[in-house]
Formats: sequence, structure tokens, C-alpha cells
Amino acid sequence: MAAPEQDPLLKVCTLLNRHGARYLVVGGHALILHGMVRTTADVDILVEESDENYRSVIAALSELEDRAAAELVPCDFVDNMVVKIADEVEVDISRRAWKLSYADAIPNALDVMIDGVRVPYVSLGDLIKSKETYREKDRLDVEQLRRLMGDNER
Repeated sequence: MAAPEQDPLLKVCTLLNRHGARYLVVGGHALILHGMVRTTADVDILVEESDENYRSVIAALSELEDRAAAELVPCDFVDNMVVKIADEVEVDISRRAWKLSYADAIPNALDVMIDGVRVPYVSLGDLIKSKETYREKDRLDVEQLRRLMGDNER
């Protein structure tokens, strides 16, 4: 009998944690972690901007099945706002989530343990900042997040 397949988010976080990468979950999975109902297949992460950290991210995600991240070099993160890794798990790696950087987000960051895996993610306020884009989908998310924020303040 085959082992159950690990959740994509937990698989990515396990690898990043093992390699000491400095990152925060953003995007659809962060919405879910804040209690919104959302389906998402890819994992979006916001990373600290340093060559050392880029190397940690590359090493971690190179352990995914197809080793697609092994082709990356640190300057790929500098030259591109988003680096997409299409492997057994699709991972979008960003230096900025819209106008939000890792350095901006880390003071407010949250984390949760899920099945023994530490999952660091952006705060509700920072998630809103990361979603204040021109995309209609993001505008709808911001409306829901602001309602959620209001509910949490009561």
C-alpha cells in the first residue's frame, strides 16, 4: 500500500524548514490559514532577499520530484519578481507580494503547526497589503479579508 500523499503546502514547508529558508506563505494558502474558503493548487511564498536565502530555497525545492528548482541560481530571484517552479508541487516564489516584502511582513508574521510541520505565514493586515493589486480576484479577496478583520476586532 502506497503512503498517503503529503499536502502540497506541508511538503513545501517541510523542505524549506529543513534547509533553514526564511519565507512566509502568502496567496491562496495564506487565505485558507486565515479562515477563508479557497481552493488552490500552487504554493505561494514570499522570501527574504539575500543570496544565502535564495540558495537555501533552491536547495530545498530541488528535493521535489522533478528537481526543477536545481536549474535556478540566486540571480533568477533578483531578475524576476516571481519565479515559478513547476514540479510535483507548483511553487511561486516572490521577493515581493505586490508591495509587501519579507522584511516588511516578518515583524507581524504568524505560524502554525500542522501535522508536525511549522507553517509561517503573513498576518491578516499584511495579507491585505499583498492583495491590493489591480486584479479583480484580489479586490474580492481584500473585501472578504477586511470583513474578516472587522469580525476579529469585535
